[in-house]
Amino acid sequence: MATTERKIHRREVSDADLVRESDLFDEDFYLQHNPKLREQGKDPVTHYLKRGGFNGKDPSAAFSSRSYLQRNPEVAAAKINPLVHYLRIGRAEGRSMNPLADDIALIVESGLFDADYYRHFHPDLPEDADLVRHYLRFGARRGDDPSELFSTTGYQRQNVDVAKSGANPLLHYLRFGRHEGRIAPRGRLREPYFDSLFAQQWAQLAPLPVAHLASVTPRVTVLTDSVGPSSLFGGVGTSVILAILLANRFGATLRIATRTEAPDPSVVATLEQASGVRLEGALETAYVPVSGEAELAVADDEILMTTSWWTTRAALGSTVPREQVLYLLQEDERMFYAFGDERLMCSETLDERGFTVVVNTQRLLDHLGSPDNYPHLADEAIALTPAFPGGLPREDADLGPRPEGKRRLFFYSRPENARNLFWRGGTVLSRAVEQGILDPDEWELYLVGRRTPDLTFPRDTRPLVVEGLNWLDYQALVHTIDAALVLMDTPHPSYPPLDLAAAGVPVLTNTHGTKQDLSDYSANILTAPSTVDGLLEGMQRLLELADDRERRTANLRADAIERDWNTSLSPTVDALVERFAAVMRSGDVR
Repeated sequence: MATTERKIHRREVSDADLVRESDLFDEDFYLQHNPKLREQGKDPVTHYLKRGGFNGKDPSAAFSSRSYLQRNPEVAAAKINPLVHYLRIGRAEGRSMNPLADDIALIVESGLFDADYYRHFHPDLPEDADLVRHYLRFGARRGDDPSELFSTTGYQRQNVDVAKSGANPLLHYLRFGRHEGRIAPRGRLREPYFDSLFAQQWAQLAPLPVAHLASVTPRVTVLTDSVGPSSLFGGVGTSVILAILLANRFGATLRIATRTEAPDPSVVATLEQASGVRLEGALETAYVPVSGEAELAVADDEILMTTSWWTTRAALGSTVPREQVLYLLQEDERMFYAFGDERLMCSETLDERGFTVVVNTQRLLDHLGSPDNYPHLADEAIALTPAFPGGLPREDADLGPRPEGKRRLFFYSRPENARNLFWRGGTVLSRAVEQGILDPDEWELYLVGRRTPDLTFPRDTRPLVVEGLNWLDYQALVHTIDAALVLMDTPHPSYPPLDLAAAGVPVLTNTHGTKQDLSDYSANILTAPSTVDGLLEGMQRLLELADDRERRTANLRADAIERDWNTSLSPTVDALVERFAAVMRSGDVR
């Protein structure tokens, strides 16, 4: 036998005798928890010394191998058997032979662990589960609180050194923190106060966390939920375009700040290509999640443009001065909701004063500013006229002869948006096929919109479902359409009828309140009552117009739909420059 092997052998024998003679090794206990050793005829002491101790197996109920190694990492690093170390060195040094038991006792005696509270948040644990042990092994790592008296994650946030060390926050507080004057933050409430429940339910309405900056350079910030390639239709795209033109006029930086997901800065290039508008200054982005974990830095010479009633409410509740807030209002947002809390808070936001409101289209402003709604808007708000650069130029527009093959009928289908009247539109299309108004041998149906279900119309007519298009692909599709049905239960024209009509496509949409006739935009936009019979009559007129390409061309050349954003928004930008001149005092107005 080699010298090294003899030394190891002598040490193992010595360790084995030490362990075997110790009252901390219970052979029956060890075999009971490791039954295969008895079947294999192996010596339990030898197994514990070579493998068991290092794998966290206990030699008896009185000694915890795993917790001894965890509490004494230098022993684990030196690859010394935990019980051998304790018997030879640790006991004399006063080290605990069962640190886990000590930890459990310390926590139980502290009064900071509430078993009923912990079980309330862990109803899946067995009835006989050791809850304190569960907290030590799993709960603390997941950020669970031991009681309402102590916050695991709160203590880590307050004490970065503890978080970095990986120490159990509650044990650190009990052993060291309270003696050092550190504070035990309150844990999560078992039955939260009403205000806590309200804050959780309406997180997006909480005051926007703001860090104030001194004036550096003028900036226009768009505050919205998200900005991505598929979210640029309509409102979000309009807000960014308006912000670009406003930033250009003030010689300012443009910033896009989002609240539900990180912004995609590439969308600005997409918008520039699609709209013909170019950002002359710098572009910045920021992510300010509704959780409130990040602040939005706002300077004194900055315009904060909000894009919904909830982002407006968050901005108005913050420390940003109201004269710096610009609310771009593009819908009667009350119509998103049934009568209830959301509608009430939305209406209260629309009734607020002291900030600038821009309303998308004069028609919507006339509706919102009426005596029955918010009359102050009639005097204070600024109207916006959208543009549709994807359309055809009026002066030399010529639709030419009808292409060969089936014609295409576009139906704006968004079943999850109640105001889109998906079910009414589907009913009208079904009846139109049944009554021979719409012949599926001549027409192909395109259902355009997110989450449209697979479906079949009468005469086994299967439509083509189109969703997830970016703006440029959507515009390309529009130019292949021969007729369109766009139903919106709103008092103003939505974008799709104008998009389509600007490309020479005849469109049928429904009337609503003051929205009765849209021929002042284009004679290619037909209107009909929202009843099934009214829309079926409208479908007949629509398909007749679709066949009359000469009339469609004449209507296209005579329409009043704007094609250029720079032109259409110029009056709005002029009014905003005057309105925000004092705020953007350091800007170079162009």
